[in-house]
Amino acid sequence: MDKSVVSTELSTEVPPLAPQQLWILAKQPLAGQVKTRLVPPLQSRQAAALAGLSLKDSLTLARQLPEVHTGLCVAGDLAWFARQAADLPCRAQVEGDLGARLTALFAQAFAAGARRVCAIGSDSPDLPPGRIGEAFAALADHDVVIIPASDGGYVLIGCSGAYPQLFDAIAWSSPLVCRQSCERAVAAGLRLRLLPPWHDLDTPADLRRLAMQPGRLRSQRYARRCLRALPKS
Repeated sequence: MDKSVVSTELSTEVPPLAPQQLWILAKQPLAGQVKTRLVPPLQSRQAAALAGLSLKDSLTLARQLPEVHTGLCVAGDLAWFARQAADLPCRAQVEGDLGARLTALFAQAFAAGARRVCAIGSDSPDLPPGRIGEAFAALADHDVVIIPASDGGYVLIGCSGAYPQLFDAIAWSSPLVCRQSCERAVAAGLRLRLLPPWHDLDTPADLRRLAMQPGRLRSQRYARRCLRALPKS
């Protein structure tokens, strides 16, 4: 992870008494370091630009959620992220794999007084806001809620408490992620709610799907321009 540069005006905490918190996990969109599975057909700089636009769309999505306080949990330069979303709290991800980062995120949120916490990535820019609202609603009578990803991971995971066992010994970056976390939840006696799956943006097929979906998101428009500019086979 890059060393973080922290602005003196950077907020790292959600407002007091924020019972519902949404945290967006994001990586600074630097060419050659993000969305590498999209290269080819994209160039590295295009993949990075797409990642940046996907983050912007995810921030727009989050701001449409009433009574939910949103924050960024990031890898990269904290000051850069603060410039993208000066109105949102921003904290650095801990070192380690995704399991370590999620464990720390949920622990920090609940230690600060949260009652329901959801985490998403910045690579599902077309996730409807209502789907996130549905996840928070499910946590009223469930301990864990998951929106599976089409590749076997998850687009969203939410909890009503800190449950580190959900992220223990998971085969991250594999098609087993969601299934294994579900198994951990069941083994721990947690009440699990699985919502209908959604998509993320990792592969050329995902890129084409995003471009073909109706909508005017910044990431969609950019994906269409990039695909139109590719040489015809």
